[in-house]
Amino acid sequence: MNERDKARLSLIPVLAENHPAHHIGRTALMKYMYFLQTLRAVPLGYNFSMYSYGPFDSDVLADLSTAEAMNLVSSSQVSFMGGYGYRIQPAEGAGRLKHEAREFLSTHQKDIDWLLREFGTLNSAELELASTIVYVDREFQDMGITGERAQLIGLVNEIKPHFRRDQVERSFESLRQKGLLLTIDA
Repeated sequence: MNERDKARLSLIPVLAENHPAHHIGRTALMKYMYFLQTLRAVPLGYNFSMYSYGPFDSDVLADLSTAEAMNLVSSSQVSFMGGYGYRIQPAEGAGRLKHEAREFLSTHQKDIDWLLREFGTLNSAELELASTIVYVDREFQDMGITGERAQLIGLVNEIKPHFRRDQVERSFESLRQKGLLLTIDA
């Protein structure tokens, strides 16, 4: 296992145990990895693309499967009103890999703390929306598009029509106030 693999795998139980609820779901895991890589430049090496629920890379789920097989985390399906989800919690084997990846984890502890402080209270839908806004903002940056708040919000509404415009605007404004959007004029 190379150092990048150790880093990625060690983050899964660390995010779960440090989360305010002491567990996370699959959507949260996906978005947390996206935010760490995109907003904090944590070198995870994922290649996110837009998917039904926002930025997605199947390697995150592959890493979760590996973490489960290595007994770093346990994952169980849970029911809630309107559907089901997953509860990812640290498992007995997490300590060993966290020890092996301690330099990486120590280097990025402030990033992990920041992530959970900024996004740890958001539910799956809120994470989906926030990560989509950041994704569109970074796509705008890559294309050299700047300044149009209405354009970004409109595109996010096209991509995510199940969110009301006022929901998109609130999430957008929260991200803008935190300085997390690069292409929008203040």
